[in-house]
Amino acid sequence: MKQSVFQVIYISDGKKIKVTKNGPYTVFGGIPLKEEAIKKDAMGRSERWEETGKHYPDDIYCLCRCGNSSNKPFCTGDHIGFDGGETASRSTYDENAKVYPGTEGVELLQDPALCVGAAFCHGRYDIGRTVKKKNTMDIALQQTYDCPGGSLVIKINGVKQEQELGKSISASTTYRNAGPLLVKGGIPVESSDGYVYEVRNRVALCRCGKSRNKPFCDGAHLR
Repeated sequence: MKQSVFQVIYISDGKKIKVTKNGPYTVFGGIPLKEEAIKKDAMGRSERWEETGKHYPDDIYCLCRCGNSSNKPFCTGDHIGFDGGETASRSTYDENAKVYPGTEGVELLQDPALCVGAAFCHGRYDIGRTVKKKNTMDIALQQTYDCPGGSLVIKINGVKQEQELGKSISASTTYRNAGPLLVKGGIPVESSDGYVYEVRNRVALCRCGKSRNKPFCDGAHLR
């Protein structure tokens, strides 16, 4: 069983995402921006993420979070009247996560509030089963790596398992429509009042404006 460990260390390099009050996300530091979509297998189950395009934005750019932009993923100023009040918990992932036992030395952590409905955890395989067997642990790990909002994390002997990801943002497409912004590699997300949310390897930001866990996605775009 191959293990991959990546620890997020917050280093101030000028790269961050700022949530503006009732407005867009302002991105600083020239963070790469691309498009990704869920690739489905022949049975219509989530199989993998597939890059579908690239953008070449400026060092500072604004991304829509109300869902009304005419030039998604960028903001076109169509958020007039948008209530973007942030409701996400300011406690840590570990404080919020539920813990489920797996095979010996393995724990599966889940914060349901961060689930975006990408369905990698119960597509071709069910993570509730793959995490319980050593011979399917590589599959279980990949299922958590593909979980875009960081809702799922596996611990092996007390150590969180993460892929090493470069800093980037992806405007995603899920089953029926536009999905969240996938933020990778430990990019700080700062609230409209200056609070910096826990810096994590994977988070998903709402861009339909309907999440009840703003600024994070809760799968509302599927509803």
